[in-house]
Amino acid sequence: MSSGVALAAHHGDHGQSPAHGGQSHAMAHAAPQVDTANLAVAQGVVAEACWVRLLPAPAPSAGYFVVKNSTGAPVSVVGAAAPKDYGLLMVHQTRHENGMSRMGMVDEVAVPAGGQLEFKPGGYHIMLEQPRRDVAVGDTIQVDLVLKSGQKVVASCEVKPAGTMPGKMSH
Repeated sequence: MSSGVALAAHHGDHGQSPAHGGQSHAMAHAAPQVDTANLAVAQGVVAEACWVRLLPAPAPSAGYFVVKNSTGAPVSVVGAAAPKDYGLLMVHQTRHENGMSRMGMVDEVAVPAGGQLEFKPGGYHIMLEQPRRDVAVGDTIQVDLVLKSGQKVVASCEVKPAGTMPGKMSH
């Protein structure tokens, strides 16, 4: 059984285009599934302050966090999974072009050696689709971030209401 990791396959924008053929973007752009259960946990790389903005189904929810890389080499996030809670996660980026916001899946997101990268609204984020259970505000879900090295970073993410904005979270 698949754990619901989508390794990002670049596919452009999520705007209305003939290529979508009326399908949801998850179906129109299926990506290979990878099981994260047996991946080693990366040393020196952590994901902190993780939270998920829960949206009503069938809209996908979005996840945000800070990846900190204390190693001497850059690392790249190439996928994500929440095997117990969601069937499909994708790494996305919101780009602002000509006054328009466009969201699309990305192949990988680099985190510099000794640095960090924030996944936040209006930038990089993960999309969580195909819930496996009734996820509710206040729940904590485990998200596995898949690194290009074949290792994973495990994040504990608090589920927040749809209207939550950064800086307004309680810890």
